[in-house]
Amino acid sequence: MANTEHARIARWQGDLLPNMVDRLARDLPHAVYGEWPVLPTSYDAGFYAVTYSQLANVVNGLAWWLVNQFGQPSQTTEVLAYMGPNDVRLTALILAAVKTGFVIFLTSPRNSPAAHQALFERLACHVLVTPDPVPGPAAPVLKAVQPRHLTIPPVNELLEKKFPEYRLTKSFDEARWDPLFIIHTSGSTGIPKSLTWTHESVARHHKNSTLDAPHGITSLDSLYLGKRVLNTLPPFHGAGLGQYLLFGIPFGNVMISPATATVATAHGVVEALKRSPADIALLAPSIVAELAQSPELLDYCAKHLERIIYIGGDLPQALGDQVATKLPLRCQFGASELGIPNQLLPTELSPSDWHYVRFHPRAGFVFDESADGLYELVVRRDEALDTQLPFSILELKQLEQEYRTRDLFEPHPTVPDAWCWRARADDVIVFLNGEKTNPVSMEQYIVAHAPELSGALVLGAQRFQAALLIEPAGIDHPLTTAEQAVLIERVWPVVEEANHAAPAHARVEKSLILVATPDRPLVRTPKGTIQRATSVAQYSADIDRLYADADVVVEEDAAVVFDSTDANAVKQFIWKSVVSVTGWHDVDDSANFFERGMDSLQVLQLTRALRRGLYRPDLGISTVYQNPTVPQLAAAVMQNKDTLKEDCDVMVPLLSTYRALIHQIPLTKLSSTQLPELVDVILTGSTGALGTLLLHALLSRPEVGHVFCLNRSPDGGRAAQADRFTAAGFSIDVLDDAERTTFLQVDLARPSLGLSDAVYASLRARAGLVIHNAWPVNFNLALPAFRPQLAGMVNLFTLAADRRPMRVVFISSVGAVGGRSPEAGPAEEAIFEALDTPFQNGYSQSKFLAEGLCDTAARHLGLPVSVLRVGQVAGSADGGRRGMPWNSSEWLPSLVLSSMHLGCLPDNLGPSFSDVDWMPADLLAEVVCDLALMDNNPEKLATGADVFHLRNPHTTPWSELVPAIIDAVRESPGNKQAPSIVSHSAWLARLEGGVTGEEGQDGVSDITALTASNPAIKLLDFYRNGLWASSGNPAAKVASPAILSVKRALATSPTLRNMPAVSRDWMRKWVDEWMASE
Repeated sequence: MANTEHARIARWQGDLLPNMVDRLARDLPHAVYGEWPVLPTSYDAGFYAVTYSQLANVVNGLAWWLVNQFGQPSQTTEVLAYMGPNDVRLTALILAAVKTGFVIFLTSPRNSPAAHQALFERLACHVLVTPDPVPGPAAPVLKAVQPRHLTIPPVNELLEKKFPEYRLTKSFDEARWDPLFIIHTSGSTGIPKSLTWTHESVARHHKNSTLDAPHGITSLDSLYLGKRVLNTLPPFHGAGLGQYLLFGIPFGNVMISPATATVATAHGVVEALKRSPADIALLAPSIVAELAQSPELLDYCAKHLERIIYIGGDLPQALGDQVATKLPLRCQFGASELGIPNQLLPTELSPSDWHYVRFHPRAGFVFDESADGLYELVVRRDEALDTQLPFSILELKQLEQEYRTRDLFEPHPTVPDAWCWRARADDVIVFLNGEKTNPVSMEQYIVAHAPELSGALVLGAQRFQAALLIEPAGIDHPLTTAEQAVLIERVWPVVEEANHAAPAHARVEKSLILVATPDRPLVRTPKGTIQRATSVAQYSADIDRLYADADVVVEEDAAVVFDSTDANAVKQFIWKSVVSVTGWHDVDDSANFFERGMDSLQVLQLTRALRRGLYRPDLGISTVYQNPTVPQLAAAVMQNKDTLKEDCDVMVPLLSTYRALIHQIPLTKLSSTQLPELVDVILTGSTGALGTLLLHALLSRPEVGHVFCLNRSPDGGRAAQADRFTAAGFSIDVLDDAERTTFLQVDLARPSLGLSDAVYASLRARAGLVIHNAWPVNFNLALPAFRPQLAGMVNLFTLAADRRPMRVVFISSVGAVGGRSPEAGPAEEAIFEALDTPFQNGYSQSKFLAEGLCDTAARHLGLPVSVLRVGQVAGSADGGRRGMPWNSSEWLPSLVLSSMHLGCLPDNLGPSFSDVDWMPADLLAEVVCDLALMDNNPEKLATGADVFHLRNPHTTPWSELVPAIIDAVRESPGNKQAPSIVSHSAWLARLEGGVTGEEGQDGVSDITALTASNPAIKLLDFYRNGLWASSGNPAAKVASPAILSVKRALATSPTLRNMPAVSRDWMRKWVDEWMASE
């Protein structure tokens, strides 16, 4: 039971913590508040005790110190951050701040600088208090936030000097909703969020802790209150801080603290117990796991402790069982938003049920079914209950109905209302096929049974299959590829064991294991658990490549292309693949895969085998599900093969020819893999719309020295460039500056680009970067018409590979991946090999083949090659100058201009374009420069071309842009009537009717006059069969920007990360430009 004398004197009901401390100091002056090690790094010198008399004195001393620093408190509570060791000053400073009208914010030393900065800004905190010397973790805060820095008095001074009393003048009712302290969430899903506990929060927590248990049942708190507790949890963590404020002061728990300058370990727990006995050890799960693996340490704890309570994470069953056989072990669930709820111990629970809890019925907790036998803990608001802590936290106070914890529990199989924590809702992985898995158990098993690892994360969100990210233990240098392979082989047996316990759809293949590097350690929360989202984000590019390598045929495999036009060969290959995946050697033509028991992982493995073997990486998993026999699947694979065969008949020879030419380029040992400090750039196609903006952006970059503009015109494009610059509002002086620009006439398809030996040698000696932007945009040309462009690619690689390295950046198109099946999921930023990946037009196919050549050049020549797939390009965003206008003959400007003529606007842009993610042309140029001028990663050379998708990462509904169009029309000269909003079918009907309505007397349309005022007529087929086509129409394959992943581009380009969504202001600017061009 609790120390009843202590609780009687503290009189926690309806009072403030500083008043409780003052009463205890007066009536129980020699009662021990807490004990701390004399030395910061060991327990050799024992502990020193702080009594309540001393604690009250330290609080007074710090209260006067705050007044001396800031003057008398104002009406507004100012936030002060504190970072320091776990000594008496921490809780004393919180109580002193209450007395003087401040509030202390405890920020975790494990936060990133970005997290610190975000929290300080959100809280308007401008002061950081630390001891002297400044703790190491405080240095990044001082650098990132640059707050006012105050040094708190030393402990010995505060303990030895007598201070006058500083009285707290507010009553509980007056201060009920005032801040007491501020902590923050763990940040497991991103930037941590602040949580401001009030005095009402403490009052509710006290009431919660003293609830009477139902008859015949014991509460965990009743076994805990008034005891000596070894508390190893960090003080900036809610559970750690709560021990001193919520259990020590009101109920008399004596807190024994760990050494401040060491990491808490099982050995440290035993050393502390030898010098200061305790009844209870409050431990993190990692320490309990250590004890389970250290029999001598566990035996000591069993002899000297009543029980162990762990909090702050989950503990593998096998390890917990080893501890529970020696002494009572209990899980205590808590959260920064909940405190530590009152938990009951049902008599039906066995010692091995140490991880199950039952919450007190007066907590108001309910469990909402989530998925797969898991239930989310929810606090339903009940004004009749005075123990519901979340609704007393300022950031959560406004919640009207419930607080959803996002903690998932599993019910006990036989004991009613007993629950075991299993995962955070954020942990649950949802695969692309809709299957879900809780990865925590697998991760824990792998780490517990593989001593080579310090951490593991199961991956797979929005993928078809799980992967595994493993962190080697005790490694301070990057592992070579061979060392990584050895590590994977060593831990693979443990992964296989974990696979056996995992659902079929969540098992990990050996080829999908990624090894973390020391420079990017898995990010931990203050509790020591892994921050899943942040850790995964820093490996996003590696994960993309891991999955891409698993699905894409590598160049060596592609040397022999399977004859996918031979029906018998396809059927035989499918049969062999089914046997290989399932082990069913008796599969015949009538065997249904799923009646035989094929699971989702085997479906994925079969799909992958077919993608590789049939040279069809786009093949959808749904194809297997919908065709579950060998003959059906063979027929599905062969469907529409005639069209594909025609394309293959052209594409395969072209690809083989130009790949062979690249393989003939002599290999040169590259002297450096980094761009020089001032790089000279080759820019092809500089006089086009994008080329003009690229040239201007390059010349504005301080790291660019000279730009060689390569164009086909006799003057190298100088005159056309001047016209373009003038039209865009750029100064043309730089075009005549021989130190900055050179214009050269070239024929990229000819050897040496058609240049003289001297000029070619100059390019070879000076240039460090090639941006290849020149490509004819003509959708009516057949693929063979692009032979000169493919030959130009080879010649540029020849130039780039000679003597010194040049990075090559190829401007590709979304059309290169526009033919992918929707079932294939979002297009990753990777090279695709399937010949039906692009749209079925020559332009898109030529871009697709060019991407393949980029990949070949990167692998064979070791060049840094980047492919930039560009989505929908809009007009310039810069309103300070005209910039490059959006060509009014394109589909969207034509649609808007015709709408003015028709008097109506469509209310949507079809399934592919209604969520607008256009990229303004001037910002696109800046993104290209970001990616082109980035530092090379030597480790990625010769591993294939880097691919980046260029589209706006933010979307704007078309409906939000329509008002800007209406306003532009209404306010235009002549006060045109604003168009009405109609369905797309009504708009199409008016557009088609316009053709009839404007026919001449002879029945023949005056095309010139008609298209001048109604330009969309020229694109009628596109709107009908492309933009708004039914899903069943083959013509409906419009490249949807939404299917393009932009993870890698976002991680690399600051411009893209900071790019806003398309706004009404931009839309208004573009419409004004289109109307002005009429």
